[in-house]
Amino acid sequence: MAEKTRLHFTQTLRFKLLLASLSLVLIPWAGYHYLSEMERSLRHAQEVLLLNRAEVVANMLATNDGDWLADSRVDGAAPIQSLYVHPLHSPPAIDGYDEEWLDLKAKSRRFRANATDADAVSLQWLAGFYGDSIYIMAEISDPTLVYPQSERALSRGDHLLLALPGPSGKSRKYRIGTPAPGWVNVVEYESNRQQAAINGEWQETEQGYRVELRIPRPLSAGHLSLSAVDIDEAGANPVGIASTSGWDSNKHLSRLVMPTMQVDSLLHGLDGKSHRYTVLNRERQVIGRYGKVDQAVDTNSLLSRLLAIFSLSAGEKEIDARKGVGRLDGPEIRRSLTGEGAVYRYKIAGSKRLLLSAAQPIMVKDKTLGSVVVEQSTQQILLLQQSAFERLLLISLILFIITGGTLLLFATNLTRRITQLSQKYNRAVSRDGRIREKVQAVKDKDELGELDRSLSALLKRSTAYTGYLESMASRLSHEFRTPLAMVQSSLEIAREARAQGNGTTYIERALDGTRRLNLILTRIGEASRLEQSLQSSEKEKLDLTAFCRGLCDGYAITYPQVEFACRQATGPLWMELSPDLISQAIDKLVGNAIDYHQPGSAIVIEVENDPNEAVHIKVKNKGPRIAENDMSRLFYAMESKREKNDNQIHLGLGLYLVRLIAEFHEGSARVENEADGVCFVITLPHKR
Repeated sequence: MAEKTRLHFTQTLRFKLLLASLSLVLIPWAGYHYLSEMERSLRHAQEVLLLNRAEVVANMLATNDGDWLADSRVDGAAPIQSLYVHPLHSPPAIDGYDEEWLDLKAKSRRFRANATDADAVSLQWLAGFYGDSIYIMAEISDPTLVYPQSERALSRGDHLLLALPGPSGKSRKYRIGTPAPGWVNVVEYESNRQQAAINGEWQETEQGYRVELRIPRPLSAGHLSLSAVDIDEAGANPVGIASTSGWDSNKHLSRLVMPTMQVDSLLHGLDGKSHRYTVLNRERQVIGRYGKVDQAVDTNSLLSRLLAIFSLSAGEKEIDARKGVGRLDGPEIRRSLTGEGAVYRYKIAGSKRLLLSAAQPIMVKDKTLGSVVVEQSTQQILLLQQSAFERLLLISLILFIITGGTLLLFATNLTRRITQLSQKYNRAVSRDGRIREKVQAVKDKDELGELDRSLSALLKRSTAYTGYLESMASRLSHEFRTPLAMVQSSLEIAREARAQGNGTTYIERALDGTRRLNLILTRIGEASRLEQSLQSSEKEKLDLTAFCRGLCDGYAITYPQVEFACRQATGPLWMELSPDLISQAIDKLVGNAIDYHQPGSAIVIEVENDPNEAVHIKVKNKGPRIAENDMSRLFYAMESKREKNDNQIHLGLGLYLVRLIAEFHEGSARVENEADGVCFVITLPHKR
């Protein structure tokens, strides 16, 4: 019995089937690619819809052209001559501190008296509006701070110069200063009269001072100029002036750009729940804004982070949410100001969401006066994709568990059956190869059941062959015993009769015995040589019909006392065969038929052609039938069913050689009982 080998788990069928179940990973992989394609399609559709929405809004604004749009038109002024005023949610306290301006500090603008001198006075401008008031936060960088001695002599110290539009094209100028930190004094530039409508607060800083002002909106009329005058010595001339623009006439004043009521009223009629609309002038400054983008809370699950890694495209620019920005910039905005619509996708800073921005130009009389930017978050698409992918992963996980568990149970059952099959046949065969017990095949109708039945049949044939080998000694002993007894007895009698001169007959008997022994050895040698010669035999193309007809005629001449009948196909039958081997096989069958045929009956040699399968060479004779139990053993070597008293040597090699020759031609040999005799058949398949 073979030793039982314990396999490692990685070598078992269970492990291999579990590996095969990993192919289910292709389901979420294919699903992810499908969802990615779906996301790209949805994004493209969203871009087209957003661009169309922006075009509709731009056309609406162009047909409702008013003063708000006229103020934003370019009349040759340089970009620095416009100052942006941010909308404020509440009025700031006028205290000279910047706590309420911290959110807007990053959007401030700085003006220097001398761009090449780092120590020169500079003015940082930041403005906002609420209601009918404009609020200005001005931070002045001045290393030497000089205060005037009195409220009436503001020009003798550091102060601010404010210019507002005046009558007849001339501006109205005001000095803003204070003898000490606190409330500022606002006086007219020439008459030195107090101006009570403008108020503010002055506070010192590490770099200089800060002034927070409130100006009535009607006074500015949309234009103003603010300058910081630097005095290093009391009563001396200014050493530097940092100004937002010129102040001598109205046309030199900076234009204030701020969202207007007219634009807001037009935009408020639009859907602002998921879209944000921004109107820009040609300098990309915001003059109107309404709505908001989705502010859904970003999930921090592992799945959402994985989707964020795989779904974000390369090249997407990261920006903040653009909320409260007074001046917008981007590829789509710059392109829209050239007269063409464009759309661009941004990644919102600090978020996994994307911001889709579409811009369309506002065209009036073939002139681009501004741009409309419509923004929308892709949050809904991402949530849809994440939700679908979560469901896909959940379904895939359930399928993997069910399929993996089923395959594991199947593999366990399969392994158990294979193990039982192995143990059953190991028990049936001893270590020295002897068959110890019979094996009963199972009746399962699957491949393992078929394998069990095949092995059982193979074991039965091995048992029969083993029995044949074990009985061969007795058969050879019987065949050798008779001639040896003849030789021995003849020699003994010859020795006794030698004195009488009568030993010739016994010597002949001894010689006959030796001849029989030699014949036995010769036939065994012939059978062995035939098995070896089969390996080197060559086939040739021959007409089997004519070949068998010639053999039949030869048998009729050789055995004139026996009647032969030949039945062949009407036409030639060409096949690749070895003529010598086929002739030997038919000779063996004919010799066997002559020995057993009923006297006076004919021996039939028939060639039957089945075009779809094979050619059958049949040798039939009338006579005794063969027992059913002996049919499968007749074609074994050393197997003979002849009578023992016929005084002939029969080693049972003839039919064995017939089987070898048939198998050499990829065919078979068999015997069939007929109603009044026996039929031996050699089947030769057609070559495809």
